[in-house]
Amino acid sequence: MNNKRIPAARARVPLDKLALAIALGTLAMPLLADDSFKFDGYLREELSLNTKNWEDTPGYDDQGKLSMARSTARLNLDWQATDSVSVVAKLRAVREIETDFLEHLEEMGANNHREADGRGDIMELYNKAEIRELYVDFPVGERLSFRIGKQQLAWGETDFFAANDLVHGFDYTWRNFLEPANEELRKTNNIIKMNIDVPELAGGLEAFIRPGLDRKQDIGTELDIYGGRWSGNPYAGVDFRNIDPYNFENDEGDYRDVTGGLRWSGLYGDINYSLSYLKTFYNSPILNASDNLALFGLPDVPSGAETQGTDQTRGAAGEVIYPIVDIFGLTASGYSEAADAVFSTEVAYIKDAPYQIELASPTLLSQFIAPGFDGYTTKDVVALMLRMDKTIAATQTWLGTEKPMFFSVQLFDKWVQNFDDDDNLLYSVGWGGKVKEHSVLATTIFDLSYDSGRIRPNLVLGADLSNGGGFAVPSVTFELSSKWRWKVEYDAFWDDGHRDSSKCSPGQMNDCDSTTLFGYFHNRDQLYTSLTYLF
Repeated sequence: MNNKRIPAARARVPLDKLALAIALGTLAMPLLADDSFKFDGYLREELSLNTKNWEDTPGYDDQGKLSMARSTARLNLDWQATDSVSVVAKLRAVREIETDFLEHLEEMGANNHREADGRGDIMELYNKAEIRELYVDFPVGERLSFRIGKQQLAWGETDFFAANDLVHGFDYTWRNFLEPANEELRKTNNIIKMNIDVPELAGGLEAFIRPGLDRKQDIGTELDIYGGRWSGNPYAGVDFRNIDPYNFENDEGDYRDVTGGLRWSGLYGDINYSLSYLKTFYNSPILNASDNLALFGLPDVPSGAETQGTDQTRGAAGEVIYPIVDIFGLTASGYSEAADAVFSTEVAYIKDAPYQIELASPTLLSQFIAPGFDGYTTKDVVALMLRMDKTIAATQTWLGTEKPMFFSVQLFDKWVQNFDDDDNLLYSVGWGGKVKEHSVLATTIFDLSYDSGRIRPNLVLGADLSNGGGFAVPSVTFELSSKWRWKVEYDAFWDDGHRDSSKCSPGQMNDCDSTTLFGYFHNRDQLYTSLTYLF
């Protein structure tokens, strides 16, 4: 990895974790000659380049600027301590170069919140050294087994917009949903997991409990509200924690609360299926708006919003929280001989899912800052995914592929129960797009192979069928050797509308745009490449 140009002040990481990671690796060295010990991992360099000029960085030309120069080292250790007991550790260290573009965002105010000592350092968002997973596996009898420690659980059938894969939050600050390996984005938690095999019913039960021993930052899906390179348009350089910091101890969702779930997985005929129940932190951050303007110096002036889970929010405008929700899930998949394809479905019933709202008489904060500072309400939601995976042999003739093209199409829907237009539900705080009863998205994947799998072109397309907009991600991955992989990718977004604050009149900031999902990525197109060495 290349660290030569990173000033020491810019490369700070949690030293205790780095020391522990090094210690684990050092202790493992004597085991290298032992067949009971296995290890693998990778070294990776990633670069991304802005291909458009951002509209929310005045006086600066973003086009052609390097937005990411990221070096990652990953080490996976597996020790078979006895015939039945194994210990697994997964370590990751990341360093980035502070590019001119990131430095400009920092100068604008990115990652510069009042709780920090002095001027904020944007590189603290990206430079990390951590133990990703550290757990022990062991059986108790012939049917019962346990996994105890820091780990991640993947529940669900989808690659993109999750319905049931909500055991953990995701870190979208350094790269948003475009990362194909969910395990790189998924946060990990301290969990006790139990599996019971029930061969008589062609299935098994998985149960887990998260006892609340995690750090605050390990909870909830983390979006870029810090003004960094994945901040939504037009909030580059804006650290929203200055007016609505995190509160991980809110009564609606305290990081110390115990969460957990149950899942039965089985085989019914030729159909693989699962039934699950999950109590977890909601997958999106929610703004808990302040019900008064005390922190603005106006203690006797109510804001009009209703604060939930606390007497007073931690910020002047509110606080970011992760309410705990109950999710009842179903998945199924099977092969259809008639269609020569595998069909999958995923359904999740989310009880009391939180949504930001716009009041009939918006609060002063919504009128003068942005939509969504009126608080939130809850609605039951049915999240649905349908998918078809199929190979198309005709590409061997049409496109000269060495084997049939892999094709996948997925349809997602979030169906709000007891929907009423007058509820004025918002998709997100900061933008004015109103939630519809059905929010439908579609994605497709085209995966080709040439030269015995050494050249793999890929195209991913997505569209918001309810609100407009979408994305296209063409890429090519080259297998340079058994150890080296090189990927080149373009990330393109389009939208049916985006927020342009310059067109908002003072006092009407809540009602001057209808931005939804892909409007957040307006002008955020990028060229991305990665080079990976596997060992």
